[in-house]
Amino acid sequence: MCGLLVTRVWAGEPPAQKLPSALLAFPLIQADEIGGDTRIEVVNLSGRGQLLQCFYVYGDTCTEIGFFISLTPYQPISWLATAGLSDTFSGSAVPPFVGHGEMKCAVVPPEGLSELEDHNTIQGRAIVYSSSGRTVSYGAVGFQRLSPGEFTGVIALNGQAYAQCPDKLHFDVLADRPTAVPASTSELVLIPCTQDLLLQIPTELTVQFLIINEFETQFSTSTSFECFSRRRLGEVSDSLNRATLGTDTAHIVVRGVNGPLLGLVIDDVPFQAVTGTAGNEPSFQGGRTATVTFP
Repeated sequence: MCGLLVTRVWAGEPPAQKLPSALLAFPLIQADEIGGDTRIEVVNLSGRGQLLQCFYVYGDTCTEIGFFISLTPYQPISWLATAGLSDTFSGSAVPPFVGHGEMKCAVVPPEGLSELEDHNTIQGRAIVYSSSGRTVSYGAVGFQRLSPGEFTGVIALNGQAYAQCPDKLHFDVLADRPTAVPASTSELVLIPCTQDLLLQIPTELTVQFLIINEFETQFSTSTSFECFSRRRLGEVSDSLNRATLGTDTAHIVVRGVNGPLLGLVIDDVPFQAVTGTAGNEPSFQGGRTATVTFP
């Protein structure tokens, strides 16, 4: 009698967006003391109070600073990064943040509450602006809890406990024009999905880029970073400069070699004699497993 061995392949799925989530990732928080700041917004979409554990991660040092936020039912809350937040009534205490980096927030249900509706309760958004008036608005990446269970601090983004991280990020971008008048140079921000905030061990990633112009000519390159990356598109690859690319726009596929990542493009948009900025959020393809460890 012959046996038949069946191999089952599980296809990864990216996180579903615009849904109440259990973990939020804000890829870019930027603030300085000369007028630049980030307005951070979080809303509780549930009918019961929620406790959030959050962490800023500094992009230059890879160190973190943690805090807790308490939300009443259906409460929206916002604060400026440079000012922080102090609410003695709810016990929320957000420290001031000056620098550049990212932020993650996770829902911590009360002890004994472990159903999906106890975890999937929040959404978030950020508005980043500089002293020059350049503004970028974007939605936080939300990861849903997929199976019941208590919050342990180890957030397994594996498609079973929580939604997976995206395998690939897809961006449609404007080509850089560094010598044009006015000059326009967009930026790419990347952060790792896997993060150990308990031991504060920085995550190092190698990143591959596939760049496709309007004629479907392909270019490729790779780079690496530790915990946070923010670079002009022309610094990522010469092929993202208009003179080399040969077209006004490009499609970029971004993939971490040794782990998944999240990101955001800051479009530099020419308009008459000046340029403006806009947040350019990626579309997601596929899913890969990652782990975020909270203290």
